Amino acid sequence: MQKDSDVDLYDVFVHSKFKSADNLISDRKLIEKFIEGKNIVINGNGGAGKTFFMRHLWLTIFSNPGALTPIFLELRQLSDLTKIDLKTFIRRTISNHRELSEDLFEHFCQQGRFCFLLDGFDEIAQEHREELQKQILLLSSIYNKCSFAVSSRFEKRFAGWQNFEIFESAPFELDQVKSLVEKVPFDQESKKTFLKKLTPEFFSQNKSFLSNPLLAIMMMMTFRENMDIPRRMNIFYDQAFNTLYQWHDATKAYSRSKALDIEDFQKSFGMFCLLSYYKQSFEFTKSEIINYISLSSKFCAFAHSPEDILEDYEESVNLIKQDGLKYTFIHRSFQEYFAAYALVRIVPDKFGEFLTEIKKRTSDNIIAMCFEMNPRLVVKEYIVPEIKRFDDKKLFSIKRSEPFYFLNRTKSIYTYMVSYVPRNTRRRVKSVTEGMSMEMSEEFSYFIENVGRIMGKRTSSFIRNFSRELLFERDMFRIFEPVQGITSPVDVSVRVTFTPDKIESAVDFENTRPDNAAQIEDQIAVEVDKSSECFSKVEARIRTEMKAMETWCRSEIAKAEKGGRSLNEILGID
Repeated sequence: MQKDSDVDLYDVFVHSKFKSADNLISDRKLIEKFIEGKNIVINGNGGAGKTFFMRHLWLTIFSNPGALTPIFLELRQLSDLTKIDLKTFIRRTISNHRELSEDLFEHFCQQGRFCFLLDGFDEIAQEHREELQKQILLLSSIYNKCSFAVSSRFEKRFAGWQNFEIFESAPFELDQVKSLVEKVPFDQESKKTFLKKLTPEFFSQNKSFLSNPLLAIMMMMTFRENMDIPRRMNIFYDQAFNTLYQWHDATKAYSRSKALDIEDFQKSFGMFCLLSYYKQSFEFTKSEIINYISLSSKFCAFAHSPEDILEDYEESVNLIKQDGLKYTFIHRSFQEYFAAYALVRIVPDKFGEFLTEIKKRTSDNIIAMCFEMNPRLVVKEYIVPEIKRFDDKKLFSIKRSEPFYFLNRTKSIYTYMVSYVPRNTRRRVKSVTEGMSMEMSEEFSYFIENVGRIMGKRTSSFIRNFSRELLFERDMFRIFEPVQGITSPVDVSVRVTFTPDKIESAVDFENTRPDNAAQIEDQIAVEVDKSSECFSKVEARIRTEMKAMETWCRSEIAKAEKGGRSLNEILGID
């Protein structure tokens, strides 16, 4: 593969498809929707081609001159700011050398002259995402003649963006993978061998990897070296790393003297990835990356200069690349793999301490990869404490007479919000900023997402979040119909909660209480009473899944304990 020169986007571009609910559409149709004024969210796993599509979207609009000007923004650049101010960031990005005045920017936005492509919502630190969400929804409401496209890994918050339509990157099919392999700059003999291997049966057996564009390319590279495809995620990344490490010098006419051998490289890069992942750092200035490398070297007791190690990161394996004045991972999935590697292989005694933060990032694969590498460690440090905590709270002590036991114990809440934002000083415009949300307490949602991912649970493309999928029932939307009919400028929220025996509702009018407030409250109470059967289905679903997870966890705990006893017997330890 050619790594020393840039490759034109369309030399390797393969048209993709997207799913929305049960509908599948082409990227061409999705671009048409966006140009016609539809706000969209592009969801997808790492390596699914989200940024490729966003750049293709920008080029498509830019190369067809018209009234619409596309503005492409990498949201990760907001991490450099002390305060999130999306509007100012957009304005200054548009006019890099000469600042566009607020009045002129406002005029163009009100006329609908811009469309905004916001790439990488998930690359913003967790603590800033709520504020960024509010600003995106506010701007999309105020400048409703402009179109907004946001790309990200899966986030449950997007389900509440009522003026956006959510699209998921559809997995590649066999013909798309073949087209990608044929286009990518790689030696022809290796491509020919791999393409022969790409039969429908082989594709079906390895679809979890091959259906992801990035992993498909990595698989082609590892296949040339190993003539085999691993089924487990951590083994795949390990083979990919070894291939990249050995392959670099094989593509050169010389062998550069590396600062670190392969084992020390794994230690150094592993700690670098763990520390930066823990701090939610996904791109770095030169001083920032040198600081992280210095911290990693201090732990590993390496005397090499950070600059030499950075050269290894860039040159030996190309896991880090320089993009302008910033350094980024060639792909974030490598940061996750090496962070998991460090947790399991380098600092297993610190696993529990890092877990406090890492378990919150349920859209990532770290805990699942740690389990693949060392299931006993994950059982001991994560699953055992979780089950003990739930046992102490008598979570699994179900009383059959309590119809909403789990909905109550998991503190499940359904919320519908309608709020108004000012458009100008003379009038206000209705904007649903939060929409419908379904949540359970974090301690349960983290457990359900993480254990579900380890167990290989699959969610629907519509929800893409296991805990929320358990809570979802289409019939529940009728509860909120009385609120949807409000036309006066009133901010209102409806909350549905549960005691073990019944459903409760509350309506909160945050600004002015309208004249028909009592009528609205009565209507919602009636709809809640009618929804008992709907929520009984939700309760049954949560009971079933939680009991299945409990059974699986207790089985894994028993296996870990049995394995420990067997080892003691072999070693003759009492």
